[in-house]
Amino acid sequence: MPKDGSYELSTQRADDRTVAVTIRGRIEIGNAQRLLGDVTARLPSQTREVVLDLSGVEYFDSGGGAVLIGLRQRLARMGADLRIGASTAAIDGFLSLVDQEALLAPPPPARPRTVGLTMRIGEEMLHVLSDVSALLVFAGEVVLGMWEALRKPRRIRWRETWLYMERTGLDAVPIVSLISFLMGLITAFQAAVQLTQFGADIYVANLVGLSIVRELGPLMTAIIAAGRSGAAFAAEIGTMKVSDEVDALTTMGLDRTRFLVTPKVLALLVMLPCLTLGADLVGILGGLTVAVVGLGLPVQVYVRQTRLALGIWDVYSGLIKSVAFAILIAGVGCLRGFQAEGGAESVGRITTSAIVAAIFLIIVADAVFTVIFHYW
Repeated sequence: MPKDGSYELSTQRADDRTVAVTIRGRIEIGNAQRLLGDVTARLPSQTREVVLDLSGVEYFDSGGGAVLIGLRQRLARMGADLRIGASTAAIDGFLSLVDQEALLAPPPPARPRTVGLTMRIGEEMLHVLSDVSALLVFAGEVVLGMWEALRKPRRIRWRETWLYMERTGLDAVPIVSLISFLMGLITAFQAAVQLTQFGADIYVANLVGLSIVRELGPLMTAIIAAGRSGAAFAAEIGTMKVSDEVDALTTMGLDRTRFLVTPKVLALLVMLPCLTLGADLVGILGGLTVAVVGLGLPVQVYVRQTRLALGIWDVYSGLIKSVAFAILIAGVGCLRGFQAEGGAESVGRITTSAIVAAIFLIIVADAVFTVIFHYW
């Protein structure tokens, strides 16, 4: 019979499935965990019932109650039952105060949380306000970074800037040219359907030129850049964020804006207006194709009418929009990248969010510019 300074424990198998356990001495908080381990270790795996003899227990406190409850839980996991064969009046009185069945009962299933429409609207508003706050703070960082770059051009990472200019500008020329040509083609077809009825075919040049240069050229180019460059910026910085490379830069005392954000913003700031000019020319060429092939207008007549319809301010207004779009695309892409946390799933989520947010801000900015330019 093993002995301890506070209790004595003995076990005896009544049959193949029943084990009688006798405990004498003291069962208290100080030895509760050890006693529970000793009892569990002595039970065969095929045990289906344990009969406790507590008649020799001299002292029993809350630790003893914890032993009984813990033993009942372990036996329940083994598919066995616990029965107290003999005890003292003090133990019976203590156990009468505890609802063991309630303690061992499984927790009730959680009720599904119902969210009302008002709460959902409030949560979305808080999320939007949080995004706006983060965007304003990050915009301040970008402005300070660009100001520092203008003051000290030698500190700009020009090698990375040229690389991003190639990726955001030169590599985007084919897709921008194709979509701009198709947009000019579609716009000319739609205009010709209506204008031909009034014998005003020549004004197809006016409609295509103004719509492409003022709206469609800058807008479509910016949307393409948001899908290509904005997503790429977010994925690149997001991958660095989840792999702790951004934190490593901060630990080494390096400015994350100068190293990661400024080259991207500068590259897109230079290349997006250039892409917009190219998109304008190709879009007008698409309208010219429809006018010459479909309407039979001479090339010289179409070009002259386009020159009469367009003013230098029309071109400048599109370029001003493209500059603002470039800042929005690069800023949102970098900001979403810094917000990544976790693993690959987070990178995918923030990349999608960067594209959606950039396109939304582009549309809002375009509407604001259109109203301003109209009254100006």
